[in-house]
Amino acid sequence: MNSEKNIWLDLLERWPKDMPQKGVIMTELNESIPFVGFAYDDHMVVVQRQTPDAIGARQAIIPFSAISYMKITAIVLPKAYTEFGFKGTLPKV
Repeated sequence: MNSEKNIWLDLLERWPKDMPQKGVIMTELNESIPFVGFAYDDHMVVVQRQTPDAIGARQAIIPFSAISYMKITAIVLPKAYTEFGFKGTLPKV
């Protein structure tokens, strides 16, 4: 696994403990996978869905190499992103 794909592992390992694990993973195939919790290893993430998808699946196993980007759907204070290692400030909205 190259360092480009390890960005997702790094992000999940630094996920703040007080921040809800809620968001949407967008895959390289433009599939959106909402989640309310996750577990991971060095190569993949398992996400838990709030409700089953169209075929009844509540979990999805996604290789890090298939993730295009992630959206955070939880209400998060801007300072939480500094715990991820981001620099700068976000406006309060």
